[in-house]
Amino acid sequence: MLAAAGVAWAQEAASAVEVSSSPIINQTPDNTWMTNGIVYSVIRSGNYIYVGGQFTRVRQSPTGKSFAATNLARFHADTGVGDPTWTPDVTGADMTKTYVYALAAADSKIWVGGNFGAVDGVARRNLAAVSPDTAVVDPTIDPLVGTETSVVRAMIASSTTVYIGGAFGTVDGKGRKNLAAITFSGNPDLTWKPKADKIVWSLSFSKDSAECPNEPAGAEKTVFAGGKFQSAAGSDGVFSSRGYIARFDATSGTLHPWAVPTNALVGLDETSNASDLAVTCERVTTGFLGVYNWVRSFRLDHGDTGSLVWGYKTGGEVQTAAMLGPDKVIIGGHLSHVKDGVPRTRIAMVNLSDGSADPWNPAITGKDGTKAIGPWDLLVDENHLYVGGGFYEVSGLVRTRFARFTFTP
Repeated sequence: MLAAAGVAWAQEAASAVEVSSSPIINQTPDNTWMTNGIVYSVIRSGNYIYVGGQFTRVRQSPTGKSFAATNLARFHADTGVGDPTWTPDVTGADMTKTYVYALAAADSKIWVGGNFGAVDGVARRNLAAVSPDTAVVDPTIDPLVGTETSVVRAMIASSTTVYIGGAFGTVDGKGRKNLAAITFSGNPDLTWKPKADKIVWSLSFSKDSAECPNEPAGAEKTVFAGGKFQSAAGSDGVFSSRGYIARFDATSGTLHPWAVPTNALVGLDETSNASDLAVTCERVTTGFLGVYNWVRSFRLDHGDTGSLVWGYKTGGEVQTAAMLGPDKVIIGGHLSHVKDGVPRTRIAMVNLSDGSADPWNPAITGKDGTKAIGPWDLLVDENHLYVGGGFYEVSGLVRTRFARFTFTP
């Protein structure tokens, strides 16, 4: 499928899967391998699940087999077993501040974003690409993203372009304020130049007219950005008010007129940060970090006004969100409850229609049931939900920082 101006779109695993409105998802996680440190990003490419974060080992269990892997690893998608032959270590001058925050699969490469100085011993500043076959660092992909203290926090890919968001001011010396597009040659796209006035924490593609029957003919995918910003600009550099979420043309970088109105953002403040974006034809559902912890769902089928459909406080930060089928939203983070005070421990499935709780209720906790950071990323493939984060136990079973649930679509 080709989009406007020759942009073709890579098939995203989660959005391409047909899942029913009422999937039957196991309460007990599968017996997969895990990591010994936090997982921030989970993607699937081919037969493998790739994870990035801040860890040093992949292990069968806390006392079982393990192998060294620094901040980047993969598991076989069917068996859940870690792959000791694929370990391109991601390192930096200060390993306490070295992270992999974002991953994408495109152009037969695994793209890696975060805060780091080298991958597999090859110097790379915050962005790199490695071979999924050999784990060798691609020598042609070497854009310098920001400074040593900058970060790539989010990444998505079409079949021609990798889009990145984070906290940076330049890419290869060219001004790019917290948003950029990288061509498959490894160079910054000279046309796509949107800006956000503060950190961009999340990115997602919209749906297009082929996926959404009610969209006007010819409607193409756009790029959503979520974060801490209060204003954003398109490639023309002219800033407009955009509270926490903005939308851009994927080819030109033009700021889309769709916006969330001020009255739909009541209860948020300068600490609030749109952490993740679960997008359908009609909605974008967003979790928020910050002092005030919310999950909110905004309309995409009401012209250019992102009216609030529902929203409520969750008793803790919502760090990640993903669609499970067309009508269910998985949310994860520090949350302790969902709509109407229904208890949920760090993860929940809610109905897209009104945000109410689904009966599915596995508890995600720290060691021996103590509090945990909770999920940081979610991935849905054809029959699994993958969860990465800072937890220790899932449904009372040891699943350190990475877990998988099976469901019947």
